Amino acid sequence: MTEPSDSQRPADAHGTQGLGDHIEHDFTGPLSPPVKKLLRVFFALCALLLLADFVVHRHTYHDAEKLPGFYGLYGFVGCVVLVLVAKEMRKLVMRPEDYYDPPAESAGESQDPRSGGAA
Repeated sequence: MTEPSDSQRPADAHGTQGLGDHIEHDFTGPLSPPVKKLLRVFFALCALLLLADFVVHRHTYHDAEKLPGFYGLYGFVGCVVLVLVAKEMRKLVMRPEDYYDPPAESAGESQDPRSGGAA
């Protein structure tokens, strides 16, 4: 039995077709060879930049900048702080799931706005 093509698959609840239960490259399952290669290149580049940090002379303003890998660590800590602040902000700005639903009308009124209010 053959798998139906993307155009033959019914749309899911979000209106998307052909995605099914599989999400490619979400880094939770086995990686495809091109993604593995891309990650290896990325990690090699990170290692080379860290090694270059020991050799390249930098004009620093603060003592902490003299530490090897300071800027990478600084960026990582900044991203972690950003995520933690965003999680706390979510509590302030989050709305209930039905926040944008129209308000419920009384039982005697019509739900159809085109009917002019008559039932």
